[in-house]
Amino acid sequence: MPPGEAVDVAATAMLGELTFDLSAAELRRRAESRIDRAQRTLDSLGDVPGPRAVEAILGPLNRLLTEVWDTSAHGSLIFSVHTDADTRTAGREVSEAADRFFHAFYLNARVYAALKALDVSSQDAGTRFAVEKVLRDMRREGVEKDAATRERLLTLNQSIDVAANRFSENIANLERGIDLDSIDDLKGLPPDFLASHPANEVGKVRITTRYPDIAPVMSYADSADVRRRLLYEYANRAYPENMPVLAEVLSLRNDLSQLLGYRTYAEYATEDKMVQTPPAVRALLDRLARLLARPARIDLDRFLARKRQDEPGATRLEPWEAQYWGPGYYDQKIRSEEFGVDMRLLRSYLPYGRVRDGLFGLCQELFGIQFSKVATEAWHPTVEVYDVAQHGEPLGRVYLDLTPREGKYNHAACFTVRHGVGGIQLPQMALVCNFLDPGAPTELARLEYRELVTFFHEFGHLLHALLAGRQRWVYNGPSKLEWDFLEAPSQLFEEWARDPATISRFAMNPDTGEALPVELLTRLRAADALGRPLAWLRQVAFSAISLDLYSGDLRGKDLSDATRTAFARYAPEPFPTDYHFEAAFGHLTGYSACYYTYAWSLVIARDLLSPFFAAGTLTDRPTAERYAREILMPGSERPAAELIQAYLGREFDFGEFERWVTEPARLTGPSPEPTTTRSKPSRPASPSKRPS
Repeated sequence: MPPGEAVDVAATAMLGELTFDLSAAELRRRAESRIDRAQRTLDSLGDVPGPRAVEAILGPLNRLLTEVWDTSAHGSLIFSVHTDADTRTAGREVSEAADRFFHAFYLNARVYAALKALDVSSQDAGTRFAVEKVLRDMRREGVEKDAATRERLLTLNQSIDVAANRFSENIANLERGIDLDSIDDLKGLPPDFLASHPANEVGKVRITTRYPDIAPVMSYADSADVRRRLLYEYANRAYPENMPVLAEVLSLRNDLSQLLGYRTYAEYATEDKMVQTPPAVRALLDRLARLLARPARIDLDRFLARKRQDEPGATRLEPWEAQYWGPGYYDQKIRSEEFGVDMRLLRSYLPYGRVRDGLFGLCQELFGIQFSKVATEAWHPTVEVYDVAQHGEPLGRVYLDLTPREGKYNHAACFTVRHGVGGIQLPQMALVCNFLDPGAPTELARLEYRELVTFFHEFGHLLHALLAGRQRWVYNGPSKLEWDFLEAPSQLFEEWARDPATISRFAMNPDTGEALPVELLTRLRAADALGRPLAWLRQVAFSAISLDLYSGDLRGKDLSDATRTAFARYAPEPFPTDYHFEAAFGHLTGYSACYYTYAWSLVIARDLLSPFFAAGTLTDRPTAERYAREILMPGSERPAAELIQAYLGREFDFGEFERWVTEPARLTGPSPEPTTTRSKPSRPASPSKRPS
C-alpha cells in the first residue's frame, strides 16, 4: 500500500495518542504520578492472600512494568530530541526517576519472594521463561543480599544513571566544527552540499561535526587541511568535559560489580549475554583479528598506493586520508577511478523521499506491512509520523526524525516510544538519525550511500519491535533479548541496502529523472567490499576498548592512554595521541563492556541471510515470512540460540561472515573508465596491492 493510503490504525485504543508538547513541569508531574501509582500496585503484590495465582501476581506486575518502562522511554526520547533545553532536562530527570523505580523493584525482597513462590509449572513456556528472567535480573541486581548491601547497591545504581546521562548529554550538546574562509575551501564536494552551506554574515562557511557535514567532507574535500581540521574536532568532541564523567562511570560500575561479588564489571555485563564471559569475548576478538589482519593490511597498502599517485614520496596514510571512523578520501578515489563508482554521483540518485518510499514498498513485499502517513504533530515539524498495519491489521506507529538540530541526539538509533504488549497496547518506535541536510528540502535532501545502509540498519530494529509487539508479557518483548543478539536483525536488514535489485527500485535523480544505471549498481556491489576488512578490524579494536575499560579498576589511570593501548592491540595503525575518541564514545555507558555485540551479532546476521541466498533472491516471500515468524515475532519468549536453531535448523557458524568480510574488492569484468580526472603524478606510481 502506498504511503498515502489510509489504514485505520489510530482509531485503535491500543495505539492511542501521545503528547510531546508538555511543559517541563507537567512532564515531571505526570511521570511522578505514574511511578507513584506503579509503586502502590507493586507494594500490594507481596500481600496477595491465599495461593499465589499467576494472574494475581503477573498480570498487575506486567501492567505496572509496562507503564514505567513507557515512562522511561518517553523521558529518554524527550531528553534526546526536544528543542527546549529545560524540557530535555526534565526528560532526563523522568528517565532517571523511572530508573530509580526499577532499581528499587529489582531489590524488592517481598516481591522476589512472591515471584519465587509462584507455581508456573503448568504455564506455557513463554510465561515460565518470563518469570525466570525476572528472577534472574533481581538476583543479578542483588536482591538476595542483606538490607544494608541492597541500600548501597541502590545508591550506586542511581549515581551511575545520573553520570551516564550526563555523559550522553555532553555528547549531544558539545557540537564542534570549523570555519572556512570561502566555499572554495570545499572543492570536491557535490553541488547540493555546497548550495546548502552559504557563507554567514561575516563571510565564513561553518562546517560542523554532525553527520550531514563530516561524512561528505571526509570523503570528497580535496583540501587535506580541511579534512585534518574537521577530523580533529570530531575526534575531540565532548573532550575534555566528558573525561571526568567517564572516570566516574567506570569507578562506580567497578564498585557495583565488587559489591555484587563479580571480579570486574565486564564479568557482570557479559553474564546474561549469549557469549557469557569476558574470556569468550576476548577469544572472539582474537579470532576476528586473525581473520582480518592480512586483508586489512591489503586495504591500507591499496590506499597508500593511491596516495602515492598524488604524493610519490608518501610513506604513510594520515587518519584524514583514508577510512578511520567513517568514509575516507582515498577510499572514494579508488571507488571512482578503479570501479567507476563516484559516490558523489551516487548521492544524486538517493533523494530521501524516494528512498523512504522504496523502503516502505520493500516492507510490504517481504512482510505484508503497510505505512500510512498521519497528520499529527510530534516533537518537531520535521518529524514524520506513520501508522503501520500488516495485512490490514493494526501493527503500531513509527516516527521518523532524521534532520539534525541543536541539542538533538547526534548519532543514529531506534528509540522505543511505547512498548508493544499483547492485549495492552501496540508498539510505537522512533528512528532518530541525522541524515538530512537542514538546508535542503526534506523530500529532495540526498543521502550518502553509507547513510542509506544506516537507514536500513535502524529500520531493521524498528521492524523487529513492530513484529514482536504482541507478546503477552513485556518481559518477553524484543528489548529483553540477549544484547549480543539484538543487533543481528538490524545488521541483516542492511543487506537489502547493498542489493542492486533493491536499490534500483528507488534510486533516481529527481533533477534529471534518470534512474540509477544497472551497470553502476553492479560496480557499486564490487566496490562495497573495499575497506570492509579494515573497517571491521577497527570495530574489533573499539570492542577491545569497551572490554578493557571495564576489566579492572582504573582509578587514577590515564583513560586516554588505556584507550590507545586497547586500540593498538588489534588496530593496524596507532591511535593519534591528540585524539580523545573515548570522550564521545556513547556506547561506553550504554553497552558498557559489550561493544563486541556488533561483531558477534554480525556473524549471526550473515548466517541468517543464508536461506535467502539459497533461495536466489532477497525478496523471496516464503523465506521472509519464515524469518519473521521464527526470528522477529517471538521477541524474547525463548533464548536467542533457540530462535536461531528454529530458523536455520542448526547452530549458527562463522562461514558466511568469513566469506563476506574477506570478499575481494574487484570487478569481474573489464575496469570502467574513470569517472573523474586527476593530475598525472610526477613519476610512475607504485602499483596497488590487490587481494589475492
